[in-house]
Amino acid sequence: MSLSVNNLNSALLGSSIGADSLTGAASANRLTNQIQDAGTEEEMMSACEQFETYLLQKMFQTMEKTAKVFSDEEEEGGEYVDMFSDNMYQALAENMVASGNGLGIAQTLYDSMARNMGLTTTEE
Repeated sequence: MSLSVNNLNSALLGSSIGADSLTGAASANRLTNQIQDAGTEEEMMSACEQFETYLLQKMFQTMEKTAKVFSDEEEEGGEYVDMFSDNMYQALAENMVASGNGLGIAQTLYDSMARNMGLTTTEE
C-alpha cells in the first residue's frame, strides 16, 4: 500500500484526533507541507518523525480525555494542568519517536514517500 501526504492529511483532519481544534488542523497542515517541501532525505525523515510525534501526542491527549469521562473526580488546576500535561505528552511522544519506540509511522511514511519520489530507502 502506498501512502500520500494528501491522503494522510485528509485522514488526520477528518478524524476526531485532528478535527478537535483549529490549532490541530494548522499543525497537521504545517507538518504535511514540511514533508512535501523537504529538500533532502534527512529533512523528509525529520518531517515524518515530527508527524509521528504530533500523532502520538494527539493520541495521548485523546486517551486522557476519554479517561476523564469515566472519572468521578473533579479536575483541579484547570488550564495550568492542561498546559503541563500537553507539554508532558509532547515530550513523551518526542522521546518515543527519537528512541525508536514509537509506532513506526515515521519510517513507513518516509519509505512510502521515498518510493513515490523514486528514491531508494533503507528497506531496499
